Amino acid sequence: MTNPMTNPMTNRNHLAVFDWNSTLYDDAEASYHATNDCLAFFNIPPISFEKQQEIFSFPLIHFYQRAGVAADDYLKNTQQVSDIFHSTYNKLKKNCALMKGAIDCLDWLHTHNVTCIILSNMGQETLELDTQRLGVADYFETISGNADPATIINGTNKYERLHDYMDKNNYAADKTFIIGDSHEEPEVAKKLNILGISISGGLLSPARLEKYKKDYIIDNLAELPTILNKEWELGIKT
Repeated sequence: MTNPMTNPMTNRNHLAVFDWNSTLYDDAEASYHATNDCLAFFNIPPISFEKQQEIFSFPLIHFYQRAGVAADDYLKNTQQVSDIFHSTYNKLKKNCALMKGAIDCLDWLHTHNVTCIILSNMGQETLELDTQRLGVADYFETISGNADPATIINGTNKYERLHDYMDKNNYAADKTFIIGDSHEEPEVAKKLNILGISISGGLLSPARLEKYKKDYIIDNLAELPTILNKEWELGIKT
């Protein structure tokens, strides 16, 4: 496994940047139940999946505040809350699989000589183990997770990580896209002036996806080739 964001310069022209959770990995239900177990720790009644989509945000402290948890209470208990989340999540993720169309999409990108990387807020070790377990690690030049768990609590750094990767590996903005299920990916796309694609069914409601939208919103990874043929004129019809 390559170390995060340390790959040598590639000679490929195009870059595909994938979020992991609820983008390539169909784990939204596992995350939802784990989140409600965390809220129960603070004596907050369970919220619906739709409610979670309405209020979810990174950094996580903002989400918990919206759910009714005082910021000080959350900050005092972050480690315990993290332990609760991962305890539930790790039990449930055993039943989770790749998103529908993930392998076909990755194969298509590989056939068209597009470099793929993962850019995730998931812990680095967990991310590496899960991509290996699901048999997709070799599709990616780089798998970048969070080495520091505190970033997901107080702030995330996807923009900085991707900016540095593109700069070090000479990827042009007009030949790069990012896809994910939260507000982060379109925000990163806007800052870096790259193609931004959101995928539904994950952390944000349809209305919020529209609010943060950069270029496209899709419901299935099978829609990606059509978009990329249009934007990049890769030359082979799906």
